[in-house]
Amino acid sequence: MGTMARQNPEGNFGKLLEDVTRGGLRHASAEALAELAKQLWYGQGDLVSVLEDEVSRRLRQVDQKQRALYLVDRLRRFPCVPREKAAVLKAFVSSWSSLKPAARSPRASQLVATHRLDKLAFEWGLEEDVSPQMKEVLQYQTRHYAATQGVSTGYSDGAPSPAEDRSRAVVAMAR
Repeated sequence: MGTMARQNPEGNFGKLLEDVTRGGLRHASAEALAELAKQLWYGQGDLVSVLEDEVSRRLRQVDQKQRALYLVDRLRRFPCVPREKAAVLKAFVSSWSSLKPAARSPRASQLVATHRLDKLAFEWGLEEDVSPQMKEVLQYQTRHYAATQGVSTGYSDGAPSPAEDRSRAVVAMAR
């Protein structure tokens, strides 16, 4: 699997997105989700053209499109994503905001009110999210893991992390 993903990450990403979003999100495996996240976070290909192709042509059902957009919307927000890529992904997701339903289901409203549904999933009209699987995925967005990928990441953008920012401010005040 590892070598395959390297050779054709874009084709692989599209296929993975189709697989993960085909059924309900709660059925998506943590492994598949982690692979999708790693490709979105660290892949060097033009993901937006793949995403555009998937959402406009390959994913036929509206709910599958919504699941895909929710995943991209959620994953693009992590600090390991380089700023430029995050901005491009944000623009992509925004371009499909017409798929966010005007009215949400009573069940979704109830779930979000009781903190059992991610607000982003709710916005995309879903009644489920990937929060249970995210525990497995989070290890791949750490600064330490990102450093092993040999690519530019959000951590190498030159933007200090909030913690580094704070320690600098403290040092500056001490002077």
